[in-house]
Amino acid sequence: MNIEDVLNFTDSLVFAKKGIHLTDLQRTIIQAASSGLRHGYEEIAQANGYSPNYLKQDVGPKLWQLLSDVFGEKIKKNNFRTTVERQVSLLETPRPNLVEKSDKDSINHQEKICLVNQWQDWGDAPDVSIFYDRTEELAQLEQWIINAGCRIVGLVGMGGIGKTHLSAKLAEQIQEQFDYVIWRSLCNAPSPQQILDCWLQFIAKSQGTDLPEIANDKLSVLIDYLRKHRCLLILDDVETVLCDGDSTGFYKQSYEYYGEILKRLGECRHNSCLLLISREKPKEIALMQGETLPVRCLNLRGLSVSAGLKILQLKDCYCNSEAECRVLIEQYSGNPLALKMVAAEIRELFEGDVAEFLKYNTLVIEEIRPFLEQHLIRLSELGKTIFYWLAINRKPVSINELQSDIYPYISQQALIKSIKSLVQSSLIETKDNQFYLQQVLVEYVSSLLIERVCEEIETGELFFLKNYALLKTEAEKHIRKAQISFIVEPVIEKLLVVFQNKSNLLVHLKEIISKEQANLSEESGYVVGNIQNLLCQLL
Repeated sequence: MNIEDVLNFTDSLVFAKKGIHLTDLQRTIIQAASSGLRHGYEEIAQANGYSPNYLKQDVGPKLWQLLSDVFGEKIKKNNFRTTVERQVSLLETPRPNLVEKSDKDSINHQEKICLVNQWQDWGDAPDVSIFYDRTEELAQLEQWIINAGCRIVGLVGMGGIGKTHLSAKLAEQIQEQFDYVIWRSLCNAPSPQQILDCWLQFIAKSQGTDLPEIANDKLSVLIDYLRKHRCLLILDDVETVLCDGDSTGFYKQSYEYYGEILKRLGECRHNSCLLLISREKPKEIALMQGETLPVRCLNLRGLSVSAGLKILQLKDCYCNSEAECRVLIEQYSGNPLALKMVAAEIRELFEGDVAEFLKYNTLVIEEIRPFLEQHLIRLSELGKTIFYWLAINRKPVSINELQSDIYPYISQQALIKSIKSLVQSSLIETKDNQFYLQQVLVEYVSSLLIERVCEEIETGELFFLKNYALLKTEAEKHIRKAQISFIVEPVIEKLLVVFQNKSNLLVHLKEIISKEQANLSEESGYVVGNIQNLLCQLL
């Protein structure tokens, strides 16, 4: 037998009895043993980037123990070749009552499915027995993973958009294409070492292999496994280990090694796939991805109107016309979580009548506020400033227009960096080189602005009034009308409650404007213009 025959026979026997294939490193050691170990552990270690002690004390002894279990007799490096040849000769001896080839193929197929299903760990993956739409996205992701053989696939999008459910449905559909399926969430911020240990322990459990201590060695062993076994590794909630603010894609302190894991898994040849689920794109993905490259990324958008309708129906909501439901679904940009929240409100307060809910123009119900707040809390101060101005403008705006709006002055370089971070975090939308917020975010950020402005007018500590214009007089007529209806008038309504009547409020506003006009040496920003616009609406 030549060495290739020895390796193939051994690998087939190991797979038949253990459900695993030999790793590249194990094959290298067997090849050396079959050749009389002309190449010692030192040379193998040097050629493959391992320490000699690791091979002598760990990989080697475990390999011979594995082969002893498989062959049913004690295997050592000096009797391995003769044992293989003897086993082959026994198999070549004719035996009666052999199973027909078609039956054997059927049995092997069933055994393979059994083994595949045995090595799955779904962790915190959600139940997706009820799942709507996403046909195109599922097809795209499956094509990348199965047909194109991508090593890393990123799935990014705003919170609540359905990334986790889509990934779980995808994994269910393609699970039989993999020897191992492992789902893990980073929501509790496990260290990179813990995730490596988790993956390796689950895969190595079927092989009785101890793990190295050093992270780089663990990663090398993992890649070795990924070459010999078809593995689907799924990491959810990746944004948990990423920095807040404008450092989108960079890792929090002590989590930097996740970057090395992604880099190695994306660049090294292997037969497996890491599916990454995140609100933000790690910087390694941004650098390695490409339409024809083994690392690709899908930015997930909202549900279609038809899928949104099914969610509303599932929550016992109804529409007098499809147009009414379309308005509601588009107002929440097809976000499944937001739609479920608002559907519950419609069912409880309006007996499921969507049209009745829409009469009140109240997108930001209390249940949605904490969900939206999660997104804003991660923003830098400049990121929040951009959010407020996008809410004020109520339409897509260019970088130049944003820069002219923002007070005090901000450099274009800093502005572009922050906008890039917001786009990568799926928090602002882009169209024709202009930027805007989803409608529900516009309403939420506007409500925050209104609350802050009212507090400042009451206390006299002016920041928002100084830095933001409540009404842009140079804007188009329909935009000014919207700013009056959705910002200026709500501010006045809240202030009238605080000051009890229009006269008291007028006196207070005139005091503020007199004080600002008297302090000519200090820049007042938008304060004077804002107070004058409030007075115009009151008079």
